Amino acid sequence: MMRELAAQPLAGAERRWRAIVIGGILAVSALLFAALLPVPRADGALIGSDGVGYYVYLPSLVIDGDLDFTNQYAYYAKAFKQPPPTPRGLPGNKYAVGPALLWLPFFLGAHLAALAARALGWPVAADGMGFLYQSAIAFGSIAYGTLGIWLAYRCARRYFSALASLAAAALIWCASNLIYYMVFEPSMSHMVSLFSVALACSIWLLHLRDTSRPSLAKAAWLGCAGGLVLLVRLQDAPLLLLPYGALLLRWAGALRAGDRAQARAWLLAGGVVAACTLAAFAPQLIVWRALYGSWLTSPYAADHDPLFNWLQPQIVGVLLSGFHGLFSWHPIYLAGLAGLAGLARRDRGLALGMALALALEVYVVAAWWAWWQGDSFGGRMFLSAAWIWLCGLAGAIDWLWARRRLRAPLVAAAALLVIWNGLALAQYRLGFVPMSAPLTLRQMTLDRIALPLTLIQKVLRR
Repeated sequence: MMRELAAQPLAGAERRWRAIVIGGILAVSALLFAALLPVPRADGALIGSDGVGYYVYLPSLVIDGDLDFTNQYAYYAKAFKQPPPTPRGLPGNKYAVGPALLWLPFFLGAHLAALAARALGWPVAADGMGFLYQSAIAFGSIAYGTLGIWLAYRCARRYFSALASLAAAALIWCASNLIYYMVFEPSMSHMVSLFSVALACSIWLLHLRDTSRPSLAKAAWLGCAGGLVLLVRLQDAPLLLLPYGALLLRWAGALRAGDRAQARAWLLAGGVVAACTLAAFAPQLIVWRALYGSWLTSPYAADHDPLFNWLQPQIVGVLLSGFHGLFSWHPIYLAGLAGLAGLARRDRGLALGMALALALEVYVVAAWWAWWQGDSFGGRMFLSAAWIWLCGLAGAIDWLWARRRLRAPLVAAAALLVIWNGLALAQYRLGFVPMSAPLTLRQMTLDRIALPLTLIQKVLRR
């Protein structure tokens, strides 16, 4: 069957395996998360860390009808430190409102379930705070993460075989930090940011890039999706360089060619994209205005001074250090980057655009004062670029699989990367390594290899 998938096209086989791989990612992630629900938690909450900041918008707006987070912060006091008050006297919130808006359908479903349970006489709190609500938005993140992987797969499939594209989808999930933030920290913004970036880039690549005259409706969809990217994580703006920059290039190209009609069409499409982007981002402006008294005052700007050091970016640290280095913690990303060379042989412009977007994202993270990304299982800030990583990885797999003598080493390397990631995840989650400090070379190598034996010894001592 896998040999069939390597051929093009075999729609029936591909549909079956696509359902197995993408559906399996969704099902396994949801089952793993559900299995972990009974695990005792020191802070008494499923959500934690940054997740509280993203989540509190929901109970505050839906249940209380305001943006006063006092009672929400009090409820999650063990999991989150309350920010200082804003100039308007309200508890601050530097986190974006976008994740909460995407989680809203899942939150409302949980609220309806709570109200129904209360109507039946069950002692269920319908206050928007408890495990019922928290688990609902966690399952929402799992769903959005899976959708993002599916969208990235569709884009990779445009250039590479079904085998390579599906294998890349499976590997980017289980050999990177994606599985960690989908299963263990789904209240963070990373799965919804992964989805929003994949959505915007997919709309551009699959529906706008190759058309001679742009559809204004599709341009509007692109603008809304781009606004959603900013609404979820403003730091992901560099990843919009590819679709938005491509529109600008199409307009400039039409001008150079002297085709005024086409230039006007692309200029109008760009205007629609810009207007829809602003409209989609408007909820964040409204929240800033309500909390801080200004439409354009991002509280992140006051989080640290300076927030960015643009002249001394820690690029080597971000990519290679033991302090959550992107490639040192998860080598699968290096394979994805190398695979862009395979994409360049089929679409040089797209590969170059992806590489440039990644370079800008690296620069932004490296210039940030907390370039190590806080408590982080690897380079979590780069999960938003899963659309690029998956396409690049598909290119690498496609090139290697075409050389029969390299197939066995490829399969062996993929298995080792998955096992290595599993050991790293266990190290990190079980407290064998610090979450917010650099790891030593020994911790990342010998200690990781010896972890199964260490765990067995620990159990036997009890």
